[in-house]
Amino acid sequence: MILTRRAAALLLAAPAIARAQPSWSPAGPVRVIIPFPPGGTMDPVARLAQEHLARDLGQPVVVDHRPGGATVIGTTEAARAPADGLTTIMVANSFAANVTLRPNTSYNGLRDFAPLVMATVVPHVLTVHPTVARDFAGFLEAARRPGPGLSFGSYGIGTSNHLGGEQFREAARLNATHVPYVNPAQANTDLMGNRIQFMLANLPDMIQPVQTGQLRAVAISAEARARELPDVPTMAELGFPLVLSDSWFGVICRADVPAAARARLEAAWLAALNRPEVRRRLEETGFTVLAHPAARFGEEIRRYAETYAAVIRANNIRVE
Repeated sequence: MILTRRAAALLLAAPAIARAQPSWSPAGPVRVIIPFPPGGTMDPVARLAQEHLARDLGQPVVVDHRPGGATVIGTTEAARAPADGLTTIMVANSFAANVTLRPNTSYNGLRDFAPLVMATVVPHVLTVHPTVARDFAGFLEAARRPGPGLSFGSYGIGTSNHLGGEQFREAARLNATHVPYVNPAQANTDLMGNRIQFMLANLPDMIQPVQTGQLRAVAISAEARARELPDVPTMAELGFPLVLSDSWFGVICRADVPAAARARLEAAWLAALNRPEVRRRLEETGFTVLAHPAARFGEEIRRYAETYAAVIRANNIRVE
């Protein structure tokens, strides 16, 4: 591509122009919509950052729960809010999955929103009932046998561990059938009772049953081994580097919020997440703090959306 002199000059001047822009300050309280009921796993992330965000931004930060519709109600609220930087929403993997699972929403997730920060992630552990296998090799052998096959659980149709499980089932050529649950606790109970044989489950939920021998962890879907289960290899180590199965949280806002406002909100979130006391308390709760900036988060949203779209279409996954 050949640039004109004027275009080249503008590109070179862009950083200086950005630095010259006045810093944005919110004109009122900043709202963080959580599209899940109170008491969910998103709450600690928002609550621990809340005080530091308010101090940084000079305005109260209000956590506003808007559950329902598989996060569509809260996301619709955020899409309809004024583009003044005063409304943000915390999203999870479901935001990327809904691009394909729920194409008829009043908003376009990839077009109508802008990323601010990818806050945290909880890895998923491939956990099996002890009667199934002792290690990953034994699990593959058991899960590839002809016959009725094994059953694997998830926290519901279209959830991150359902889509991760389907992707893994296909990649590893497993003979397995999906069993969705509405209540994650019931899924965990049924796994321990051998009513389902394996599941890609949230790491914090699996530490105790694995350590007490009620379940066995044979792989983890993460970039590195977990300090809580140091002997459990990663999916990449075992030859499945493309399996995406985890639970992440991030913050977004409307795409037409002014750039200066987005930059200020992004900086405030990054500062809050990187405070030692916030990071320590989140990690004690089982989160891995990412604190990825907006550009990186945007890349991750697109990566998950594309991967989920392929899994959803290949397995003809539908939601009511």
